[in-house]
Amino acid sequence: MVQSQSPWKPKQDRSKERDAKREAVLFAAASAFNENGFHNTSLDDIAARLNVSKPTVYYYGASKEALLSGCYLAALSLLDDVTQRTGPQTATGESRLWILIVAYAEAILSVYGRCLTRVPDNSLSAPLREEVRRLKRTVDDRIRAVLSDGASDGSLRPTDSKLTAFAIAGALNAAALWFEDDGPRSPRQIGEHYADLFTNALRST
Repeated sequence: MVQSQSPWKPKQDRSKERDAKREAVLFAAASAFNENGFHNTSLDDIAARLNVSKPTVYYYGASKEALLSGCYLAALSLLDDVTQRTGPQTATGESRLWILIVAYAEAILSVYGRCLTRVPDNSLSAPLREEVRRLKRTVDDRIRAVLSDGASDGSLRPTDSKLTAFAIAGALNAAALWFEDDGPRSPRQIGEHYADLFTNALRST
């Protein structure tokens, strides 16, 4: 018996295709929120960016809030990856802090990171807002840990790790408010500038 060729893709391919389409919808949503603000962006606007119908956008995000939550979580996932990579290994706290700041800058200046900074999380419902804030606290705790480890190994001078972590994150988050893709400096260049600034200020010698 000759087996007919199915017009449907294998399940694994369909899953990859769905993931790619969802990523495209989230990217379009984050770009629109960054440019026009959350409240001034409609699902029709997002659909128009993708040349698809509004029901297609609904399929990947049941509401604007759901899309905003997806953008936030994408940004926080990037930041989580960054801070996990700077755990205690053989490098000094100073070296880890420099690497963390550069990577943090690249994450927060991405389209999702800018969305996290530019769109207030009070646009989310209370449960989603608390989840986002919990993840932010996790990232903050890891920055503090690097500062404390640097003070312990002697590469960084002792400091109030809570206030210093707020200063580092605050400076980088503020950069996301003015950064533009066509600006004179790349995210990495900005990150390296901030990394030099903070590590020079905190170096123990």
